[in-house]
Amino acid sequence: MNLIEVLVYLDDIIVFGNTLEEHEQRLEKVLKQLHEEGLKLSLEKCQFCLPSVTYLGHVVSAEGVSTDPRKLEAVASWPRARNVTELRSFLGFCSYYRRFVGGFAKIAQPLNKLLRKEVGEGSKAPDRSSSVQGPRKARESIQEEWANQCESAFGKLKESLIRAPVLAYADPHKLYELHVDASREGLGGVLYQEYDGLLRPVAYVSRSLMPSEKNYPTHKLEFLALKWEVVDKLKDYLYGVDFVIKTDNNPLTYVLTTAKLDATGHQWLAALSGFRFSLKYHPGVNN
Repeated sequence: MNLIEVLVYLDDIIVFGNTLEEHEQRLEKVLKQLHEEGLKLSLEKCQFCLPSVTYLGHVVSAEGVSTDPRKLEAVASWPRARNVTELRSFLGFCSYYRRFVGGFAKIAQPLNKLLRKEVGEGSKAPDRSSSVQGPRKARESIQEEWANQCESAFGKLKESLIRAPVLAYADPHKLYELHVDASREGLGGVLYQEYDGLLRPVAYVSRSLMPSEKNYPTHKLEFLALKWEVVDKLKDYLYGVDFVIKTDNNPLTYVLTTAKLDATGHQWLAALSGFRFSLKYHPGVNN
């Protein structure tokens, strides 16, 4: 449609505005263009001039974006997975809302290990070359492998989704503040902006470590987290604007300024060179 006031996903269209008058003007423009293109709408499925709407499993309102409580009703009573298929279904549902959960990858790690049949750290990765084993394994029970860590992760994911915060809308005219964290359990970060004197989360990001990354020293892990979050995950927010990165790893400031870097470090530094940020050491940054 080439209209910045409209979001379109397949056949779902949402029109927004700061005031009722602005909303009506934009709505009229959208309806006119749909008519010109010969597209029809189902009146029964349309909602007009509401303070909040449900869109793609989210509630969109003036306060921000939140999870759809109707979708999350099933989470509270979701039974423990009995096999890989049920576990994959649960993790898939939770992953859809992972940007609402701080440290999602860390919390879900025991369940993902079980899903990959990697209960122990020394276990081999599953053989993806075989297309026969998948369906057969999906029918196998995982009850005997369901350890206390899995039960804890299962409960924490459910609780985190039920209590998920309302995410603020990203404002390119406000300063972004990115809190970066890394550990042997994964990478994590939170992108914030200040509203009415309070920092509000815009998005949470996280991922597990690759096998080779688990051998990185602490400062390199933190450097990896910074590069991954800025360049790979949050580029759409951060490219072309000034922002602050806060980390609880003081050596990282040294790495980015005076330390001798290996080839990988130089590649990461080159990838970050197109971004405008300042780095601040902040003890006890909690992600």
